[in-house]
Amino acid sequence: MRRREFIAGMAATATVGFPWSACAQPNSSPTSKRIAIVDPAARAEELKAYFTELSRLGHVEGRNLTVERFLGLGLPERQAEIARAAVDSHPDLIVAIGGPVARQLKPLTTIIPIIAISGDPVVGKLVTNLAKPEGNITGVSVDTGPGIYSKRLEVLRETTRKLTNVRILTPTSAVPFWEMIKAPIQEAAAQAGIAISLAVVTGKADQAGYESVFDAMEKDQVDGLTVGEASENRANRKLIVELAARHRLPAIYPYRVYVDIGGLLSYGIDLGDVYRRMADMTVDVLLSGAKPADIPYYQQTKFELVLNQKTARSLGLEFPPTLLTAADEVIE
Repeated sequence: MRRREFIAGMAATATVGFPWSACAQPNSSPTSKRIAIVDPAARAEELKAYFTELSRLGHVEGRNLTVERFLGLGLPERQAEIARAAVDSHPDLIVAIGGPVARQLKPLTTIIPIIAISGDPVVGKLVTNLAKPEGNITGVSVDTGPGIYSKRLEVLRETTRKLTNVRILTPTSAVPFWEMIKAPIQEAAAQAGIAISLAVVTGKADQAGYESVFDAMEKDQVDGLTVGEASENRANRKLIVELAARHRLPAIYPYRVYVDIGGLLSYGIDLGDVYRRMADMTVDVLLSGAKPADIPYYQQTKFELVLNQKTARSLGLEFPPTLLTAADEVIE
């Protein structure tokens, strides 16, 4: 059995609501373009914004667009395998969801255009220049480098009034990225009298893995948590929010989707905007024939602060007036 078929079968049986579509849709056009989506965490809900915008721009799956999904199912050790399978399928375009998988794809092809969602692409060594990415990779960055993590730490400290021992929650796949940016974050924390280090979910990013990390943080008397942007975290956001509540651990999240389900607060970009911009880039490549090297890597400049009053009260916290005034939304 070929590698691609093996992964397809695994995804089809293990991922409910996000079926594998390794074959062309029966009513697809002979001129249909083919996209391979490499998605370690199988986020069908998030990708709705991407496909909605593509449809608005005239590219409809099953009509003039064929989509093959290469899913990792939260298994970091599968990323290299699914990246290779995606390249071997020879699509017109690869959409990479996450910096780690984009880095897996980079050495595998210099020909197939790749559009990625990632952290800072320069720090992460995906491109050397945001305005002129060179090579065959462009995309949308979900952060602006180390500064945003220092800002989240500052907002969390304002909320809790006092922080001394903080962790950054991340799966194993994202550890190399953190190693590249940790120095300025730790320096900023030290100036505020805060010790900060990684809380790594080793192995498979599943319930057992996250529960183990939260238990370890409780033993270490951690008093604040920053949740990293990694795709595995987003896929497990309900579990993470529940564990933070269970351990009464104040946490700041990178996206409002966590706060909508009970997270304390978030400071980050609008994920819907990220996927809409990716759709625009997709059309530029598929319709206009633009090369990724000529499409600037988009870096978000607008960030939103969302607060959850109910969760704050459950933790015995009260948001200061400065944050309430600055917030883009306060969930009661």
